[in-house]
Amino acid sequence: MVRRDGAEIRKERIQEIIRRILSLLHTHNELELNETIAALEYETGLRQEKILEYLQIGGRLKRFELDLDRNKIRKITES
Repeated sequence: MVRRDGAEIRKERIQEIIRRILSLLHTHNELELNETIAALEYETGLRQEKILEYLQIGGRLKRFELDLDRNKIRKITES
């Protein structure tokens, strides 16, 4: 049986947002944070605050670097 409770839906949304960012970063070294949030709002219907929360989770997971001060999302560069 497929689980479709709130936690599962949230997990799927977080994973989809992170996958979308990683896909965009595959062709660009960095993205404009505000433009990306606006595009994700349009595509998903989620509020800006929720998208930013999901992006911060991706940042904490080291999938990408979230730079709020410079309004950027960047690839993680290996040192």
